[in-house]
Amino acid sequence: MPDRPRFVTVAVVCAILVGAAAVGGVTTAASSHIAVQSATVEPTVPRVGEDVTITATIRNFESSPAAADIRQVTLRQNNRIVESIDDPGTIGPGGTVTLPITTSFESTGRKRLTVWVYGESSDGAAFNVKYPVTLTVEERDSDVQLSLSSPDEPSTETRVNVTMANGATTNVSNLRLTLSGPNATLDDPERVAASLGAGTERVVEYDVTFASAGRQSLTATLDYRDGDGSPQSTTVSRTFAVDPADVDAELDAVVVRENGTARIDASLTNFGNVPLERVRIRAESGGETVVRKLVADVPTETTREVSIDESSLPAGEVRLRATYEAVGERHETTTTVDFTPTTDGNISLTGIEIVPTGTAIRLVGSASNTGETPVTGAVVAVVGTERVTPVAPTKDYFVGNVPAGEFTSFELTARLAGNRTDVVPIRVSYIADGERYERVVEVSVADGSGGGAAPQRGGDAPDGPPGGGGFLGLGRIDVVGILLRLGLLVAIGGGAVYWWQRRRRPEQ
Repeated sequence: MPDRPRFVTVAVVCAILVGAAAVGGVTTAASSHIAVQSATVEPTVPRVGEDVTITATIRNFESSPAAADIRQVTLRQNNRIVESIDDPGTIGPGGTVTLPITTSFESTGRKRLTVWVYGESSDGAAFNVKYPVTLTVEERDSDVQLSLSSPDEPSTETRVNVTMANGATTNVSNLRLTLSGPNATLDDPERVAASLGAGTERVVEYDVTFASAGRQSLTATLDYRDGDGSPQSTTVSRTFAVDPADVDAELDAVVVRENGTARIDASLTNFGNVPLERVRIRAESGGETVVRKLVADVPTETTREVSIDESSLPAGEVRLRATYEAVGERHETTTTVDFTPTTDGNISLTGIEIVPTGTAIRLVGSASNTGETPVTGAVVAVVGTERVTPVAPTKDYFVGNVPAGEFTSFELTARLAGNRTDVVPIRVSYIADGERYERVVEVSVADGSGGGAAPQRGGDAPDGPPGGGGFLGLGRIDVVGILLRLGLLVAIGGGAVYWWQRRRRPEQ
């Protein structure tokens, strides 16, 4: 019997605790000693489209035998997930964690929500805790409203947009907007504007640096005068899930050839989650800087491109180096390309054939542009020597303009002296890239060709292959054909004599 009073006392205490929990709205998971102690709403009466933050306080009681790992916290409406927070952390025995959940509503009325907490204790026991939240959303006032947003996933250095929307029927004036946060740094936190028209909105951009990753809050305050000139003020807050800084930039370069020129196109892409600032790109050759380029800041998921023309670049290996600042530190990335400058227009004589024409020869061939730029005013002409004489009708030939990689046919005529003339000199002149070039190419009469590619500019023309002067100095002539023609002439002459003798016999 002495134990009975003790049993009754314990039962009464348990009943009191259960009753207190029911009155205070605390929902617990008995196996894990986890409870949602409270959930506050700010603002208490949100308006349509306005950010509302529900802050849930979760506690692991001192009586808990182990820590609790919170896997997910969700805010639900009719079993539909409105917002969620994944892996917010671990709560030790006797510890608490406060989690703000921000959302907005597009309609008015009473909203019945539930905070769900999922997790697992360190001893392997799973828990699921719920907490009801009720609030009322009212119609949006027809005055100036503020909202905060980030165009990218927020990081420790991020862009935050503050939208000012004037829903009134009159203009508002003397606007002063301020953005601040307990762990945020802004270079220019206060902005001013003369007016904001009725029914219009304006987006103000801020570059924000957070002290650390995690849940970070910002508050925007707008002071202004309404249509009656009365001073007004409105404030909005929002909590952002800030990711750790990730600096990830890539520099690419490629040699581009077009329109008769060559250049290097370089591109710097920001794959990280923080902007790249004070960007410089320079080209180096042989350990020395040959070109420097200033580049605009590179926001996240953005590419900046620069071009370096060949007038500044030497031939060979070129190292491109991009330097930039991110998260307060200096970084760099490099890449290398092999650069070959553009080859100027260059005329070579190709496919030359020697054709006998009585006492002279015809040289028929092509003036080919083997360079990468156009050639203008090209002229080919036979050069007179002791054994070569230019003759009509084509002592010289105006080739004209020859695009890069193209050719134009030409024809020249010359008379050779004797049978020991081996080559015919041909002068080639043209204009390429604003400069005039001229050289002499020797064409072999025996081979009937120019011996391949023309010599380089400023060098001597290659000697043609040795050989005789052909038949009577006329190059390649078909001797068998000549003998056949002579035989035909003899036969015709003999026939004529025979016919004449037979006509004279009757007269005798």
